[in-house]
Amino acid sequence: MTLAERVKKRWRQLGLVQVKAADLASIRQQSWGSIEEGKTSKPRNIVGIARALQCSPVWLMNGAPC
Repeated sequence: MTLAERVKKRWRQLGLVQVKAADLASIRQQSWGSIEEGKTSKPRNIVGIARALQCSPVWLMNGAPC
């Protein structure tokens, strides 16, 4: 599973919409969309994204438990 797939799967599990997830991570929706499209493989705000998705940044990046 890729970063894009993990991000998309997780916000859906939490019952969020993309706009809300991006807002919680304090990033623009366009940036979030780039992650989900696979255009961004190493987001600068991975910690904020993980916090918004209530998961580990390590899991988001690698799929591995921390």
